[in-house]
Amino acid sequence: MNSVSVDSIILKHSTRGMDVLAKLHSKEHIKEAIKAFRKLKVGKVFLYTGFWVAGAPESDGPIGTYFLARALKALGYEPAIVTDKFCENLFKEIETLIVPIDKNVDFTKLLKEHAPVAHISIERCGKNRFGRYENSRKEDISKYTAPLDELFSLGENRFAIGDGGNEIGMGNYKEDIKRELGLEPCIVECDYLMLSSVSNWGAYGFIAYLDKKLLPSFEEVDEYLEFLISKGVVDGISKRCEKSVDGKEWEIEREILEELRGVKIKL
Repeated sequence: MNSVSVDSIILKHSTRGMDVLAKLHSKEHIKEAIKAFRKLKVGKVFLYTGFWVAGAPESDGPIGTYFLARALKALGYEPAIVTDKFCENLFKEIETLIVPIDKNVDFTKLLKEHAPVAHISIERCGKNRFGRYENSRKEDISKYTAPLDELFSLGENRFAIGDGGNEIGMGNYKEDIKRELGLEPCIVECDYLMLSSVSNWGAYGFIAYLDKKLLPSFEEVDEYLEFLISKGVVDGISKRCEKSVDGKEWEIEREILEELRGVKIKL
């Protein structure tokens, strides 16, 4: 990997072992994913997000998903955010599909109706080998988690961004996660996995490859986080409604966005 690349930027400030996985699988994950994505026809894209934390959705995931959806929309795609009731009304001006937690859904019918050309998961919990959805504290959150991973697994052209090991897509590296990080990983696999220290940053990296002009400014992201906080969204580490994501100082968000805006993009 080049000394300064999109991947190296979004893997800065790593605290949950994604840098370890990146060294074991030394390649530019985002670049590989975007090359594949660009080969697809322009059409509907399902974006999966929403991670339940202490009665509310966490801020990592919705932010990156919203701005990636906005970028895709600007490029002519039809983004639809797939989530559950905890993230209802968080995504302004973007089509949102709410999957119920306690009811069976005909996912095959849903796919046929919408015919998405791609599926992109951003910080969405997926089942482990025991069939449970677990958070980073190893707590079972299955009764608060709609089975979006089942819909994702039925789709074609599946992309996923994660930062901890229990997210959709991390099944690609499940053995490494268990051995190196001592975690019970999500077993749901994807076609293209993207590692990031914070999943929102992975979404920004994807946007940077699509078109750097579509990267949000720090001020736009800051304003959107304020909106999410007003809706009760919390930091996934502190469990508080505050201006931070994954326990990291909020000013780091500015640093990541500015570095992505300045990095040289080569495909």
